[in-house]
Amino acid sequence: MLLLATGAAALDADALIAKLARPAPASIAFAEVRVSPLLREPLVVSGELEFSGPARLDRHVREPYREDTSIRGESVRVEREGEQPRSFALKRAPELRGLLTGFSALLTGDVPGLKRSFDVQAQGSDESWALQLVPLDSRARRRLQKIEITGHESTPRCFSLLNADGGASVMVLGDAASRVAKKASLESLKELCQGRGA
Repeated sequence: MLLLATGAAALDADALIAKLARPAPASIAFAEVRVSPLLREPLVVSGELEFSGPARLDRHVREPYREDTSIRGESVRVEREGEQPRSFALKRAPELRGLLTGFSALLTGDVPGLKRSFDVQAQGSDESWALQLVPLDSRARRRLQKIEITGHESTPRCFSLLNADGGASVMVLGDAASRVAKKASLESLKELCQGRGA
């Protein structure tokens, strides 16, 4: 796992997901740290996520550049400052589909919907927990190996996506996002994502 300490006991995943449900529309600040074999150093961006219902997610990056990504059903539109807008099918981006499915399921408490796409495991305690989501579709696993959602009590703190090519990203949510350093690394986010020192 990316961020959860080993040796944790199993939790009831269904009960945990139900506890995390929030009504739509919902918005939350984020800071994302991304590593990739194609990047010389981690890329850190920040902004806001907006969820307006199932299959509707907007990701607004505001630092260090401006970019708006809108997911509507199976369509994705990306608009970046100074560039032509581009659109593509969600099936071409397993990472975005994973983010949408995971985020939607958490906010709506849709356990059956989550389990249609992922093998779901929960570990930890009520105070510090993690949900691990492994795509059931073998084609999706060629790009997205797994998602780990870590949190503290009833608040999700981080979405961690591990790609099959060795790349990864950690999206820190809410108030904790403001504590992500501009030169952050995946290793530096462990305690923050587990809710220590908060």
